[in-house]
Amino acid sequence: MRQKSQDILNLYSAVKVGLIVLFAGLFDMQHPGAARGGFAAEHPLASEHVETLPKDIRREISKHERDCGNKASAAHYFAVSIEADGQKFVSLHFEDFACANRAAICREDGCLHEVYAEARGRHRLVFSAHARDVKMTNDRGVVKLRIENGVSARVLKWNGRSFLSGPDNSTAGNPVARSDLNSGDLKNAR
Repeated sequence: MRQKSQDILNLYSAVKVGLIVLFAGLFDMQHPGAARGGFAAEHPLASEHVETLPKDIRREISKHERDCGNKASAAHYFAVSIEADGQKFVSLHFEDFACANRAAICREDGCLHEVYAEARGRHRLVFSAHARDVKMTNDRGVVKLRIENGVSARVLKWNGRSFLSGPDNSTAGNPVARSDLNSGDLKNAR
């Protein structure tokens, strides 16, 4: 009898908690902020992540769109921007780009990554590589790219015109061999 009373009490508690959660959810839906949506309500692959980019970058993306065979759409972090010493950069991470023909933008060693520099309102391609990841950082006013290929990493520094290897082309004490990113994998666009 005692066990049956305990089971009924547990069931009552579970139903009570369920009702509280249900009503809290319904109340939250009435909140004005819920109607606007937010990051969680955002579609993971959306065309606005491409459409909001500067026109000259969108023009370059349209070439990839044709190769992919579908309308351009991307995840939230497809494009990342940074500013250092008055210079603006936009990096594109094509692993986050919707592409029906993945071979057009990705290879076994990684997906395409492009970096554009802005000058006088125009953007020009200053870096392009297939890699596992490319991260831009602002190191005391100097933009650096950390290029990861899965086994090692390489750091390039912006010199005002292009990204170049420097004395710190390795990270965390791991030296980078020349074969890690051969000239076929890495293009410093001019």
